[in-house]
Amino acid sequence: MKKVLISAIIMTAAITNLMADEDTKIKEIAVPVNKCEAPVLSIAISNIECKAQSCQDSGVPNSGIAALAALASGQGNVKGIGNGVKSMMTNAIKETKCFKIVDLEQFEKVKKMMEATGQEVKPPKIDLILSGTISSIDVSKEGGAVAGGMIPIVGLFSKNTSKASIGVEFTAMNPTTLEMSDSKSFQADSEKSSWGFLGFGGAVGGGWSVTKNVALDNVIRDVVFSATNYYTEMYAKDKIIERPNPTIASK
Repeated sequence: MKKVLISAIIMTAAITNLMADEDTKIKEIAVPVNKCEAPVLSIAISNIECKAQSCQDSGVPNSGIAALAALASGQGNVKGIGNGVKSMMTNAIKETKCFKIVDLEQFEKVKKMMEATGQEVKPPKIDLILSGTISSIDVSKEGGAVAGGMIPIVGLFSKNTSKASIGVEFTAMNPTTLEMSDSKSFQADSEKSSWGFLGFGGAVGGGWSVTKNVALDNVIRDVVFSATNYYTEMYAKDKIIERPNPTIASK
């Protein structure tokens, strides 16, 4: 009986590994953002602050299985999600080739390193600063939290049962006058995707995944792609040579 049970466990693990491999092996990812022939402005991306309730300290464990179970039931602490959104936004803007991106944090690090050798690093010119505020995050799982604390073998989150939504407000600021030149809110939910994600069907890395929840990652990408395309249209419209086709994908 024990041999049969052990064999079953090994077989289940093997199937799980195969599914994970198939899900993560993506040869080419088509990022649905506008493309420019040349950059028109230099921009810096400031911090993305999260003011949603889920980002506040709630006493819920913020790591491990307990945190994932809490996130599935909408109680999870996703306090560090702002850094992930900032990183994804940076990657999306790089893909457009419409802007030169100035990494101020990296500049400060390099400046200190060069000062030790007597070299001077000139500050980069910045035309625009983008910042953001996450106003809402909602993550739920059909049927509520994982029943009885049981964690499914294949994984805690399912593409078919996990739902998510997010609201983010992005603001553009002139760094010389501190004038807020443009502010716009973007909303996304997993019931209706604006872009279809063209190959983002499973778990992906390479800077395009922020959380362990496929549905939440999808809505974050939706907002990031929409915001990126909005700002390229606002500040680099004449240089755009390629635009993606929106795919209204109702699930």
